[in-house]
Amino acid sequence: MARDKLITIRIEGEKRQAFGDLAKSQNTDTASLLYDFISQCLDGGIDISLVTGKGNRLDNRIDSNRIDKLEMTTQKIDERVGSIAKKLTDWVEAIDNRLNDCDRELTEKITSLEHRLKTLSIQLDIQKDRQGETPDMEPLINKALRLDHLDVQRLIDAIESQIEESTEIDEADYESVTSPLPNQETVETADAVETDSIDEPGTDAIKPVPGDTVSIESVTGEGTVSNRQGLTNDQLSKKIGIPTSTIEKWKGKIREGKEITSTKYPKFFKQWTLNLADSLWYEV
Repeated sequence: MARDKLITIRIEGEKRQAFGDLAKSQNTDTASLLYDFISQCLDGGIDISLVTGKGNRLDNRIDSNRIDKLEMTTQKIDERVGSIAKKLTDWVEAIDNRLNDCDRELTEKITSLEHRLKTLSIQLDIQKDRQGETPDMEPLINKALRLDHLDVQRLIDAIESQIEESTEIDEADYESVTSPLPNQETVETADAVETDSIDEPGTDAIKPVPGDTVSIESVTGEGTVSNRQGLTNDQLSKKIGIPTSTIEKWKGKIREGKEITSTKYPKFFKQWTLNLADSLWYEV
């Protein structure tokens, strides 16, 4: 049988006293308690890592490494989130600025359109007062409906162009109405002249001078007219009920030397003729 070995250990006095109290609480002495502890460690009954504390230190190091990695990852995530948030903020600010610019530009264009439409409305009212009739706005409205896909500026230009085209003929009629009629010289006959003041002997009585009426050759070749008052396109339209635009088209073709016939108004050119000298219509 192997001889027992004596083990000598150095321990602090307080721990020695505490160990002795622990042995007494287990109804044994310190030597027996220490022997039992060594035996259980050798038999695997006690986890040495729990006694020595090396396992805890390793776990602590592992936990520390994990915490450090987590902190680094969290920091990177925070930086990435901050970068994304800044970009989003910049994008939102840029979109807001663009929307504000678009709103300002649209407001300016709408204001400009309102002013220009108001001016055009005033011009149309003036023309209506001059001509005594309401301008035909249906072609303009139809034109605007066809152009509703255009942007604001192009729509304004298209409306102005259409109004100018639709009012050119009316302006020409107004000029013909307001222009003074050509002076027609008339020669009084001898019957209308006072002869009491004529004292010169041998003076023959004043004879009528031919040409007291003006004969105007019909452009259409239908006949002649006297010097009665001529009518403008608008006046003739009101008199016979034919649209002014139709009469104006006829006038333009007559000025170009074209022959005019109308199946809708077949009697017109037999009853009326155009004098190119004053651009007025005379009844045949």
